[in-house]
Amino acid sequence: MKPYLILLYIVLFCSTLGAQPADRSKAPVAGPPKSLKLPMVQSFKLANGLPVYLVQQSNLPLIQVNLVFNAGNIFNAPNKQGLASFTADLLDEGAGTRDALQLADEINFLGIKLGVGSGLEQLSFSLSTPVSKLKTSLGLLSDILLRPRFDPKEVERKRTEYLVRLAQNHDESRFISNVGFLEALYGKDHPYARSNFQNEAALRSFKVTDLQAFQKEYLTPANGYMIIVGDWTKAAAEQELNTLFKTWIGGTPKTAKINEPAKKQGLNIILVDKPGAAQTEIRFGQLGVSRSTPDYFNLEVMNIILGNSFTSRLNTNLREKNGYSYGAGSSFFEPSGRGYFMAGASVQTDVTDKAVTEFLKELNDIRSVSDEEVTKAKNYQALGYPAEFSSLDAIAAKINEQILYKLPADYLNTYVEKLLKVGKIEVEKAAKTYIDPQNMTLFMVGDRAKIDEGLKALNLGKITYLTIDQVLGAAPKVENIKP
Repeated sequence: MKPYLILLYIVLFCSTLGAQPADRSKAPVAGPPKSLKLPMVQSFKLANGLPVYLVQQSNLPLIQVNLVFNAGNIFNAPNKQGLASFTADLLDEGAGTRDALQLADEINFLGIKLGVGSGLEQLSFSLSTPVSKLKTSLGLLSDILLRPRFDPKEVERKRTEYLVRLAQNHDESRFISNVGFLEALYGKDHPYARSNFQNEAALRSFKVTDLQAFQKEYLTPANGYMIIVGDWTKAAAEQELNTLFKTWIGGTPKTAKINEPAKKQGLNIILVDKPGAAQTEIRFGQLGVSRSTPDYFNLEVMNIILGNSFTSRLNTNLREKNGYSYGAGSSFFEPSGRGYFMAGASVQTDVTDKAVTEFLKELNDIRSVSDEEVTKAKNYQALGYPAEFSSLDAIAAKINEQILYKLPADYLNTYVEKLLKVGKIEVEKAAKTYIDPQNMTLFMVGDRAKIDEGLKALNLGKITYLTIDQVLGAAPKVENIKP
């Protein structure tokens, strides 16, 4: 045997003899959370008035460009429900001189990511490109923004996709429960209760002229802003963008009127019958707060303890201890207007009543927490926070959050510091203020024949029974949809 192999075996043998057995009785202690310091955000305006926010990062030859507009689904008229999403889906289905396939082929050839999406409050364009492909990529972005084709053939194809999806959603318990839960909280006509894929009459009514009018009214320099993250200097960006968008001018800022929803008194119990369902979708919830709430950090910590981590109370109870569900959790939806709190899970049909009891137990018990739980929750969030900035598009999304909700200029860099200041008293106060199981909506979708008796035995109050069609409307007749 060669001498160096003998020496290697001796070293390995000795290290094995001297090794201490691993202590698996307790988790290793996490290091202290580190503060996050992002590069400075530079801001300027283009000649057409479009605000631009730039974070220059030159460690990689990549650039992320997000173009954001106040044009989300809350801006849709009630009889045009889903128009913002429908328009967003058609903007990149052919633009300028390229039809849908030619545009998709060029995007793939360049090796870039370019797309459009619409959410509740905003419609946004997203471009991820190498620096070497920037000029060409920006040209495609400009075509999609200013010269979408809205080819009638593509419009009909998308309409068919939406209608088929709507028909399929009648068999999706999770979709039914999410739509019905929001309608129960806000009322059917409230902007926050409108679904993109719910209104058949609206989907069938969309015309090319509707899409063109939406684009002309909402996608204007006065109604949006741009976020850039990556290897691009302010001077170069300003020059390139002013040249690219020199003819794109005008518009007015858009705001949506969001009415204050009525608060519900008592436990409002609703069951949607879905015969044969193997599981029951459960949603507990109530009206909550906007993103501007001063209790934001207190609610963050409280909700991590309750249901926003794998070791949360809800998941530990319903998944680990009782095995009722693959997972249970809770969240606060915090938009510009009044949001909501929701706790939910998909549970086995035969334990629906038991799961409801455990939910109520945890929702009541969260009013009391330990110092250890608070410290663990803060560390969980603080230690994971830097990972939320792990890519250029993630950084852009965080900056967009700061702009959309008018958060302080130092918000991102002081997030961890403010989070770690939360204590037991603040968490318990937040729970008592915002978690009220006696005045919640309990919305369920499941097999009434199998779960009704058990639910009634809980004596929680009157149960309102609905059909799927009462929540979503009648399912479209797919055979009548033209391909």
